[in-house]
Amino acid sequence: MRQQLKKYGSIFLLLLFLFPLVEKQLHILDHLDDTRCVATDKHFHEMEHVCHICEFTITDSCILPDIQLTVIRSEQRHVFQVLAENIYIPEAFQDLPSRAPPIC
Repeated sequence: MRQQLKKYGSIFLLLLFLFPLVEKQLHILDHLDDTRCVATDKHFHEMEHVCHICEFTITDSCILPDIQLTVIRSEQRHVFQVLAENIYIPEAFQDLPSRAPPIC
């Protein structure tokens, strides 16, 4: 049962990911016999081919209404006090060598 589920799952995923590639190639083959204008001067033509897939554009279906936004500006001032005038170094750490490389 588990082996059949893996087999059907892998076939489903294979078809799912190969469908866009196959569809694109079939679409290209469908347009091979279309005539294209190769003239270099300016002129107008009728629509050369009508294809709903080629003309598909994504449109924004969610139009936002005009909303009047108000901006609230908040200002806070902080006063910092010096907590320590000097740095306290315990005597246990004063005898240790510095960790930086020596200056030559």
